[in-house]
Amino acid sequence: MFPDCQIIIVNFNLKVDTALCVESFLKSGASFNQIIVVDNGSSDDSVPFLRDRFGNELVILEVEGVYGYAHGLNLGSQLALSRGATWLLLMSNDTVVAPDFLHEFEEAAHQTSNVLMFSPLILYYDLPDTIWFLGNYLIAGTLITRDPFHNQKKLPAYPRSLPTDFINGCSMLIHKDVFERIGFFDSAFFMYFEEVDYCWRARKAGIKFNAAPRAQMWHKVSVTMNQDRPGTRFLRIRNQIWVYRRYSLIWQLPIMFLFSLLRGLGLGIQDIFQMQFSLISPLIRGFWEGWTHKLPSFRM
Repeated sequence: MFPDCQIIIVNFNLKVDTALCVESFLKSGASFNQIIVVDNGSSDDSVPFLRDRFGNELVILEVEGVYGYAHGLNLGSQLALSRGATWLLLMSNDTVVAPDFLHEFEEAAHQTSNVLMFSPLILYYDLPDTIWFLGNYLIAGTLITRDPFHNQKKLPAYPRSLPTDFINGCSMLIHKDVFERIGFFDSAFFMYFEEVDYCWRARKAGIKFNAAPRAQMWHKVSVTMNQDRPGTRFLRIRNQIWVYRRYSLIWQLPIMFLFSLLRGLGLGIQDIFQMQFSLISPLIRGFWEGWTHKLPSFRM
């Protein structure tokens, strides 16, 4: 199924989730030759666990050291392109896909002309009929996006594809021409907002995005979000501000500064009420570093 597509799954200390993700792709019609697992310096014996479960047919790219999700995507993408892939499907490992997922993605990709990047309908794993993501749309004059489908019940039927302004890094289908035109992900982000940065670069290059809502998958959102909450809070705040600074026009910067300040204050108040005091310091540090430190140079 979808033979010109290679699937890249980045794993870090979530061996069981990665195994379930791989198994869901096999049920969706993928062959072992289409799946690349990038193990990003896991310390939970992920590689022997996956080898024992799938044998040597599963391609596992082992990375020594922890260099972040974006770096793992880059290594997997480079390998996929060297193997002749036309389409690259980049996946978070805490996901499972529907049995017709690859078929629906293939139909959307091959029947929608001039669109080189797609995302699927992403549902909550614990609320399987509730939408987590189906495309983001820019609010005019800002870099703020809205997601009108978030937390809505999925519909019984959808069109094959829907235009959207941004897609989500949890699952991105990208044509090889995109990598040739704008390169790979910026590993300076480590994780979080690396796909937003990539989408902005793609938008500036005139590349179009679509959602493919008939391709459905489920995301274990809480699994990833709760692993390192203080570290997650810092990276999310800092990296979002990096995006604002990189892609705002001069007159938009005050708007985005005020937005990020008000959002940070709201999060801080919420943390206090929920007695999550360990999140306040990384919030402040992320805001400060995001707005005051020099933006990093692009890194592979």
